[in-house]
Amino acid sequence: MVSSPESSSHAASSQPLQQLSAAQRALLRIVCWVAWADGDFAEEERELLEKLVFRLLPPDVGVAEAEDAYRTLVAEELKSVDLDALVAELQGSDERQLAVKLVVQMLAVNQRPGDDAPVNPAEKQAYRRLLEALNLPEAEVAEAEWAARRELEQKRSLLEVIGMALAGWGAWPALDVEGGSLPPGYWL
Repeated sequence: MVSSPESSSHAASSQPLQQLSAAQRALLRIVCWVAWADGDFAEEERELLEKLVFRLLPPDVGVAEAEDAYRTLVAEELKSVDLDALVAELQGSDERQLAVKLVVQMLAVNQRPGDDAPVNPAEKQAYRRLLEALNLPEAEVAEAEWAARRELEQKRSLLEVIGMALAGWGAWPALDVEGGSLPPGYWL
């Protein structure tokens, strides 16, 4: 069966999440899964996820289709997510570090009322499960967490920081440069 350009663009627009790379979809699902871990997908977390979906989708996707993509993502049964399958979609250490970075930033968005700690226990447990699944060296986890904290300290909004990371901007360099250290002023 031959498909016309019109029918293939309609198929793509009917499933806007499919226009993202497998790694981008996996990253969104991982962030969403951690946000749901405490049983409370807070308004701040929902707003952030919605804006991230809108930012990642190609510009030709309409507002209604982007909203459908967001609702589809939120409606998925993420409590029974196959975390190992999502992690398998992440290609290489950089995308795995990006998952750590995005989750740390999502954890910073909301604190449940009545929680004494900055991160509630259920989300912390989900984060630990993610770290086990990612199987990153401790130094790479520390580097990603550090990068997340540094970006959170910037004057940009959290949405801008996470959106830039998902779009491939604002990435941190590998520390395998000559001498094992970064040039002075690299982060400025």
